[in-house]
Amino acid sequence: MAILIDEINLLEIFKDLGKICKSPNVCGTCADKSCLIGYARSGAAECRIAKRTGIMNGFENIPPCDIRGGYDEYEVLHAIAHLLVQCKGCKEDHYDNCLINIVRSCLEVIEFGEEQKYEGNVIQYLMKISQSNPTKAAIIQEEYMLHKDSE
Repeated sequence: MAILIDEINLLEIFKDLGKICKSPNVCGTCADKSCLIGYARSGAAECRIAKRTGIMNGFENIPPCDIRGGYDEYEVLHAIAHLLVQCKGCKEDHYDNCLINIVRSCLEVIEFGEEQKYEGNVIQYLMKISQSNPTKAAIIQEEYMLHKDSE
């Protein structure tokens, strides 16, 4: 089952992205859509305004890298966990251009250097991440459980 716009907590997404953004004070001029965080914010704003859950060609247009670096690892991993809580476990109905998928993928590029394969199932995703990076997977899983329990 695909997610509906009313089921996406945009406020939480903007809050998490705001915690991660290094701001123009650090970066100089804001790179907007050339920055992974700027791209994710722009997509969330587009979905909010258009009342849609996806962005046409959004996944394909994710900036391939972000040379700024220096992001707070825990903020990024916690934001990934918060997005996983919002995921509806679409499985075969999962589509790459879903806002949740795009924002999570941007954060994965920051944290892992590339998008991680996501097939619409949180448990499979966490298991796959734990095979390549058990420490980061444990942080995501712990925050996911804490956040899910508070829902």
